[in-house]
Parts: sequence; C-alpha cells; structure tokens
Amino acid sequence: MKKLGILIAVLAAVVLATEVETWYEDNGAWVTQGVGNPMALARCWGQFPTQGSCNKQWWHIDVFTRASMAQWIEWTLSGTEWKWKIRKVGPNLCQTDGYYAADCITTTLKSNYDVEITFSGFQDLYNANSIDQYIEVFYALSELNNPPPRTSTDWVAAAALNDVVLYVEDSQDLHDGISMKLWNYIHVTNCNSACEYVDPDGAQIHIELQMIKDWIDPETGYFRTA
Repeated sequence: MKKLGILIAVLAAVVLATEVETWYEDNGAWVTQGVGNPMALARCWGQFPTQGSCNKQWWHIDVFTRASMAQWIEWTLSGTEWKWKIRKVGPNLCQTDGYYAADCITTTLKSNYDVEITFSGFQDLYNANSIDQYIEVFYALSELNNPPPRTSTDWVAAAALNDVVLYVEDSQDLHDGISMKLWNYIHVTNCNSACEYVDPDGAQIHIELQMIKDWIDPETGYFRTA
C-alpha cells in the first residue's frame, strides 16, 4: 500500500502542470498576457512540484528552465499583380515579335527555420478572341537591379514555374531577412489583337513553414486550444 501511495504521488507530480501569467516587454513596460490566451506571444507552465520534510542538514533540489521556440515567419510582396499595357510590338513597325521585362514585385522573407516556396496555376495570358490567343509569360528571381538576359536560364516559362520548388534553408541571412526581385517578361506578337489578356485560372504562391510545433495550430498560428 505504501508503494502504491508513492507511485500515485509521483504520477501526480508528473502530470501536474499549472499555467502561469506571462508578460511581454514593450517600450520599457511589462504588458500582461494573462493565462490561457491562445493569441499570447509566449506562455509558460510550472510543473513537477516537490516538497521535503525532515531533520537532515542538506537538501539538493534539481530545477530546470526549458524553452520550446516555434517557427515564425515574416514575408512581404510589394504587389500581387503585374498590369501590362502594351502600346506597340516593338520600336520598329515591321517587328513581328516583341519582348518586355518589368521589375514590378519585390519580395522579402525572414524566418527562424527552413521555408519551402511553391507555385501553382501559372499560365500564359489568354484571350479567345485574339488572332494570336496567347501572350507568353516568363518569370525569374534575382537580386540584380536589372532583368537577367532574355536567354538566361534564370527565366522560367509560366507553366514550368508550377514545377519549381524553392527550399530556403535556415541561416543567419534568413533570420536577418533576405530580399529578391520577382521579374516578369512577356513575349508579344503582331498577331496579338487589341484586347485584354488574363491568366485563365489565376495563380498562387505557396509558403510553407517546415517546423510546426505540436502546440501550434497550423491554421491560425496561435496556441492550440484543445
């Protein structure tokens, strides 16, 4: 019976974790986050209580401080749409093909662990009523201030972009924040009628964090409530 009592006491100590109030510092002042707040920036639990009672002189109590850091991310896109207006195929009236590049969108990315970026739905621009129904579109990521040469392998055709996987590994640069330009160039022809062209189904860029803690709700980014 005595052993059973000890076992129950040990198990109770193992499972007993009490959430405590936390604060975050803002401009020199502590701001409370309360207890049980799923939107808190950080939460803390005290656990494994212990006690002692006797006449011995020395007591040595092991204590621990542990922290579990979630993956976070900050990202920006300076725009989510390229809006081309083409006045002519090219500088010469006799041109049958013209190429135009634009520095429309800058992206920044900051995180504390690996990030995967993928693409879906990218296609050439289309209008069913045009003589030449398509305007070809190409994309490139670069840190340069000028577009890569048109013949560079940095350029990826719209449909091929859907197969590209960008895996950004954890690094000091990623923690500090990296910045790149998402270049775009189009190929127009003298058979493109005067009308509006669109990506038929729209497109998406997908960003996926690679280290989601089991206590984080992956849909909201807040603490799990159950």
